Amino acid sequence: MIILIFVLCIHYGLTTNQFSFGYDVGQYYSQIRIFEYTDYSDVKFLKFNIYAPTTLANWSITLNTDGQCNNYFPTIHFNLQYGAYPLIAPRNESFPETYISSRHDLMLTTFNRTISNGTVQLDNPLSGTWFAMIFVERPSINTKSKISTSNCNIYLTTWLDYQAIPVLLTLTIDRPLSIILSNNTTFVYTSYYTSTSNSRLLVLSNWSSNCDIIILARINGLPNSFQYDYRTICKNGLCSIEIDQLATFLWIYFRITVDNSTCLNTPLFGDMLIRSIDEINCIQSYPTRRIMYNYYYDFVYVPLHTNSSTHSIVFNRNNVSIYSYEFIVDEKNIGGTIHFDFETELKSLNSLNASVNILVCLSKNQPRRYHSCEMDYKLILKPNSLTVRSLPYPEMALWYLTLEYSCNDSTTECDNTTMVINFQILSSQCTRQKCGIYGICRIMTSQQNIFSTCTCVAGYRGYGCTDSTYSDVSRYLPSVLFLTLSNLMFIPAVIFALYNRLYIEALVYFFNMFFSTFYHACDQEIRRFCIFKYDGLQLSDFIGSYASFVITLITMSIIPRSIKVFLFMLGVLTCVVINSRDRFDNLQFIALIAITFGFTLVTWIVISIKKRRVQLTRKRLLCILLGLAFSITGIVLFAFFETDDTYWYIHSLWHMFMAISILFFLPQKKSK
Repeated sequence: MIILIFVLCIHYGLTTNQFSFGYDVGQYYSQIRIFEYTDYSDVKFLKFNIYAPTTLANWSITLNTDGQCNNYFPTIHFNLQYGAYPLIAPRNESFPETYISSRHDLMLTTFNRTISNGTVQLDNPLSGTWFAMIFVERPSINTKSKISTSNCNIYLTTWLDYQAIPVLLTLTIDRPLSIILSNNTTFVYTSYYTSTSNSRLLVLSNWSSNCDIIILARINGLPNSFQYDYRTICKNGLCSIEIDQLATFLWIYFRITVDNSTCLNTPLFGDMLIRSIDEINCIQSYPTRRIMYNYYYDFVYVPLHTNSSTHSIVFNRNNVSIYSYEFIVDEKNIGGTIHFDFETELKSLNSLNASVNILVCLSKNQPRRYHSCEMDYKLILKPNSLTVRSLPYPEMALWYLTLEYSCNDSTTECDNTTMVINFQILSSQCTRQKCGIYGICRIMTSQQNIFSTCTCVAGYRGYGCTDSTYSDVSRYLPSVLFLTLSNLMFIPAVIFALYNRLYIEALVYFFNMFFSTFYHACDQEIRRFCIFKYDGLQLSDFIGSYASFVITLITMSIIPRSIKVFLFMLGVLTCVVINSRDRFDNLQFIALIAITFGFTLVTWIVISIKKRRVQLTRKRLLCILLGLAFSITGIVLFAFFETDDTYWYIHSLWHMFMAISILFFLPQKKSK
């Protein structure tokens, strides 16, 4: 449920560090159920918009629970990312080798369930779209038993509030802007909006005082002393800022303040001027367009006015230009993966060992050369090589892929060397529509946010199901054999029931054995053998298990056989009903067994009182005690020791102990 609330607040008067007006914007999500994290299919993504510059954004958080939560105190993760879905590895999963996993403007927050109300604050957040990623940290595999993972549902309510700061002074190319600083106005914000065909910018400032004036600049957000992209100090009344070539449709915000507050005893007058720098040194960018295909996030970027999906450039001494390809990432493709495929070929008249490379930089909002590129986003292409890089859940922005030629050999060698590069920029779901051998690519929706994610099997983890740290592939065959063949322990119980002419009991035990065997053959991650739909097999297995308990307890009662047959039918129909309602509700199972056992116990007591002697012989009592020992051992293993990691052999032991206990519970036919 999403509720958007817009409240306009007007403030009259002007005081220090306050503006004459602003407005609060709230975005509200109510009662979002959050789940334990196994992979990205378990997370919730919430979208928030900060429509205007602000100095503080507050995300208020409220937690509610229902169910059995008394002993369940997990850690809640509330992660914020600007312009993209947060990309993290909560369980230290590794990413595929060629993937770029570093992020900009990502904030990680955790808190305990005991904190019912909390607040996440961001100072001077960037204006635009923010995404919150919410999930419950999963307990350790070794401690996660059926008792510790109680049926506790956690619900999160959150809303965003911020006060927009109006920036009334806007710079225009080649037009001076007057600025006044005083005791009443200790700092001033100004802004500039980048236009098309933007070159590098030069910001000049001139002041009437020799006091040090500090000018901070930041892209898409208000700057402060700790958050800025550019900084300068005006000494002796003059200063300048040189701003690199920027993408279009960006806001640059400037904060002008004085270093020494005593300088404000008298007003300070100054002006700012912004102008374009000669474009000789600018990087020429080439726009691209997207060609969409049939699936989510399946498209390719091609240069404008062409239809070829492959870009080809010939570099040599005569062509040392810097090429920068501009491509957009927006909400249409933030839920997929962008891939960069490079192929280089060296052509030399003299030597194929020339020291020639292509320097690559992937940058956001502005084209950057290799020497100024972020470490994780730079790449060197060697001659005659195939190179791949991938950007998962890319951040919304105009991105630039910048290529430049580098030759460090002699002039003669470089003059006779040519490097040809062919490359593609394309997008896909997951890892090129796949998730390795042990994963399935899925399209998920969370609060109307669509994304692709890999669901891994056989213990594999990570964004592309490539992390084999906890792989259990080698355990697949023993697991299948244990879980299926352990059901053969019901064969002695079936034979024993037939021998004692307990035909209904024998049929129920055979039903349980048959469907439990084929259910576990179907309930596998790598290879499945299903005789019909998985859900039907699971329901049949649960009904068979419940019915085996009920039928055995009724058989142990001391009542006429005709009444037992009626109760058999009643018990089986009850098992069908409660499993159709919720086959994972342990309380209803406990209640059913308690009622049936209580009925059997009452029949023993009533008959013993009527005949004035205990109806259970020593031999029969000993058999029942042995049966109880086996069944209680199986129940303890099932309830307290069965975890995801031990399931394959603990559950097999449960099968065997339950089947053996039947041999001791069933009454023998009376000898003639």
